[in-house]
Amino acid sequence: MADPRVVQLADILIHHSLRVQPGDKVLIAGYAAAEPLIRETYRKVLQAGGIPITQVNLPELERIYFEESNEQQLAYTEHLDWLYHHADCYLRILGGDNPKELTGIEGAKQSARSRARAPLSQYLMSGKVRWVLTMFPTMSHAQEADMSLEEYEDFVYGAVIADYGKMEREMRGIADLFDAGAEVRIVGKETDLTVNIEGRKAVLCHGRRNVPDGEFYYTPNLGLTEGHIYYEWPTLYQGKEVSGIRLTFREGRIVDYSAEKGGDALEQALNTDEGSRSLGELGIGVNFGIAGPTKNILFDEKIGGSVHLAVGRAYEAGGPGGNVSAIHWDMVKSLKDGGELYLDGKLMQRNGVWLIGS
Repeated sequence: MADPRVVQLADILIHHSLRVQPGDKVLIAGYAAAEPLIRETYRKVLQAGGIPITQVNLPELERIYFEESNEQQLAYTEHLDWLYHHADCYLRILGGDNPKELTGIEGAKQSARSRARAPLSQYLMSGKVRWVLTMFPTMSHAQEADMSLEEYEDFVYGAVIADYGKMEREMRGIADLFDAGAEVRIVGKETDLTVNIEGRKAVLCHGRRNVPDGEFYYTPNLGLTEGHIYYEWPTLYQGKEVSGIRLTFREGRIVDYSAEKGGDALEQALNTDEGSRSLGELGIGVNFGIAGPTKNILFDEKIGGSVHLAVGRAYEAGGPGGNVSAIHWDMVKSLKDGGELYLDGKLMQRNGVWLIGS
């Protein structure tokens, strides 16, 4: 018998997130380690009258691919083009056997693959496919989070199983205030950064694209980000851990950067293409049910009392004229310990606590 929490999560994904209708073709992609959730979402799609299509990745296949592939093979995406363009819905389930499987893989190969897949990512973000990203708890990810598997399962299901309608209502009032503003200033440890969102409207995230969820985000106006920022929390990029990231922006471009760990990966990412040194997203986390970081961006970027900024590609939902790049790398900044968030000079949040109305 399946864990009832897995069944509950599958129900959220198929009915709330993807809103599967009879006849919908639903692509379910994930690692073999996520088999219980793949099985239950497959069942829910059939029960809803949809047509499930599975794309299951076996352990080590991704590493073998990058070790053995040549330039022509890295550029080939025709099979993925067919799958994505024929799907009505796309469900991506994270949670493999080894989140650091690609450690040691040549960064240039991973960047080449990112560039080849960029049109597919842009197609997904265009809104022509209903898509959602989620996480299945595995032992390897529990170890990354310094938890037992049971503790990590409780953490994951406690975050993903939520009242997303209530979440939407609660964040809308805050987002409306930011919609009317222009400059967001982030102040904290080694940080004083201003991002311009004038004329932009927030995208509210409440379980349609990510599960768990709990953020609202903007596409920054290009060329108007100024200042510097330090990220205390570590992150994984293409299987490599990067921590202690410092970025300096001038006229919207990263002009200086460093990392206490994983500096080579940071440099490789920022050299991906012309757009990889500009911002594509400013996000504000509002899920106070996620207590702290686990080096999993799907959870970390939603933490209440944090902000995240993505270098690289902007999402079309955030407005026209955003940054264009093959990468989209979210980096999360904690504001819980002395951090402040301002809107047009008005203090909105201190130490991760909203001051609105006080």
